[in-house]
Amino acid sequence: MSTARQTQLTAILTMVAAMACLSTQDTFSKKLMLSVAPVIIIWTRYALQTALVSATIWRRQSPELWRTRQWRLQWLRGALVVGGSVFGYGALQRMPVAEFTAIYCLVPLAVTLVARFVMKESVSWLRWLCVAGGMTGALLVVRPGGHVDPTGACLALLGVVCYTGFQTLTGYLARQDSPLTIQLCTSALGLALMSAVVPFFWPAQMPWPDLALLGFVALAGSYGQYFMVLAFSKAPASVLSPYLYTAIGFSALGGWWMFDHLPDALALCGMGMIAGFGLAAGWLNQHKATP
Repeated sequence: MSTARQTQLTAILTMVAAMACLSTQDTFSKKLMLSVAPVIIIWTRYALQTALVSATIWRRQSPELWRTRQWRLQWLRGALVVGGSVFGYGALQRMPVAEFTAIYCLVPLAVTLVARFVMKESVSWLRWLCVAGGMTGALLVVRPGGHVDPTGACLALLGVVCYTGFQTLTGYLARQDSPLTIQLCTSALGLALMSAVVPFFWPAQMPWPDLALLGFVALAGSYGQYFMVLAFSKAPASVLSPYLYTAIGFSALGGWWMFDHLPDALALCGMGMIAGFGLAAGWLNQHKATP
């Protein structure tokens, strides 16, 4: 196997690992939110992430890792991640894990809209068909009379908007800065913003099981974000985007295991449409990028 193919395979496996970590974070966060405010979970994740990344950079003794070439875009990316986290946890409180993940998997399709209307890229009719198919699948997941709370669905869609911007910036910044630098900027901004509000939500006492689960959720989220940035630094988004849909499978498994929840037939059909049209869009992007 050539070096280029090995690098691409490593990036794909890293992206799948990122989806496994982030799906694990969402599943256990939903359980933890039965007794802990979402703000505490978000703050803990950013605090642990900041500490881990800072310790790694300090051990490497590379001063350039503390600096970014695109600090404005780094702060914008960080703000989008925080917004996506806040909306996401609000949605996760109100909807099953698998359906929540399926809605968030609209992000790669939404990136197509950004490519057309913001970056002025040419978009073929086949890619528009993929966007329309994915949106139709989302409507099946959040349809009236289904298992999804309308408020939760609206919050999830707001999170999709945030993560679309975040995803667009990640691919660009990964070519400018080290993954560690990107993680540091994002986690430091998230920690600063959430530290301003977390004292109003922190309980007087927290049981040890909740503290242990809180640490586990933060660790899973931190590694998930790091693996995602690392994957994008090794391969283009056109190669990696299809593997984002493995999160639906991980989340469906977690929702069944933790909450004994299985999506109904129409929701499963919608999830399949989101994943299928998303995979098709990823294939079209990769085919377009191949000389």
